[in-house]
Amino acid sequence: MDERQGQIKDRAGLDESRINEEFRDFLLKWGPRILIVVALVALAFSGRRFLNQKADERTDEAFVQLALATSAQATSPDTLLALADQYGDVGAVAHVARLTAGEAYLSAVRRGVVIGAQADVTGGYPEEELLDEELRMSYLQQAAQALQQVADAEDAADVLRVRASMGLAAAAEGRGELDAARGHYERAAEIDRDAGFGAIAEVAGARIASLDALTSPLTLPATAQLPTPDPIVPTDPDERDEDDPFGLGGGLDFGDPGDLGEIGGGMFGDPAGPPAGDEPASDPEPEPEPEPAEPTEPEPDPGQ
Repeated sequence: MDERQGQIKDRAGLDESRINEEFRDFLLKWGPRILIVVALVALAFSGRRFLNQKADERTDEAFVQLALATSAQATSPDTLLALADQYGDVGAVAHVARLTAGEAYLSAVRRGVVIGAQADVTGGYPEEELLDEELRMSYLQQAAQALQQVADAEDAADVLRVRASMGLAAAAEGRGELDAARGHYERAAEIDRDAGFGAIAEVAGARIASLDALTSPLTLPATAQLPTPDPIVPTDPDERDEDDPFGLGGGLDFGDPGDLGEIGGGMFGDPAGPPAGDEPASDPEPEPEPEPAEPTEPEPDPGQ
């Protein structure tokens, strides 16, 4: 019996030793690989977290730069376009920057001055800061290029595409391309209706109607058809009429001065009172004084 129990213990020890050997072999074979996988997972998690943090910082920086560029007193389109190229992968920063740059060009054309021009104390601008025709057309072309990128961007918001289309129409009008302007207005109205707004669509429709009026030829009368005014003959000062020194020819007749009293309800009439030259009214007769009452005899006292 004791010998059998000893054999069982020896066999159990051999089994345990075999398990330990297998586990050791497993660790020797797969342990380094498992550690490498765990390290790679931890490294990937840390790297992803680092990249997300850098992306957030880049987004914040892009919007801060955009806010600074658009809040400046004189918005620089060159700065905005460079900002759009630098942060083209950050949200809507590029679209807003290009849209603002295009609208800055259009604003300069409307004002008729170069970008960055400052008015003097009288509100005017020096001659060198006024737009000539060549620079005006250049501004319109640069505005159209910036706005076209926004209008064609599929990931741009509808409101940005509508504004870009309206700006493109304004630039086309400035260049005299009325058919192109009509197309941009129609596209802006379509995008606006599809987005569920509708207000810009009404404005675009009114602008299209005004384009129809611009395309209609305007007929001006010839010089020979204009009426000829009567010639003005100068008057010799020595031949002036004393009754009409200004040569009015009796054109201003104020009538009888006495008629002024009828104007304004008689406010210019004669003051109240008797008319001049009449006899003054006699003084009113005094009323007779009442007669004194007759004295009555006193009644006798009943106690006497």
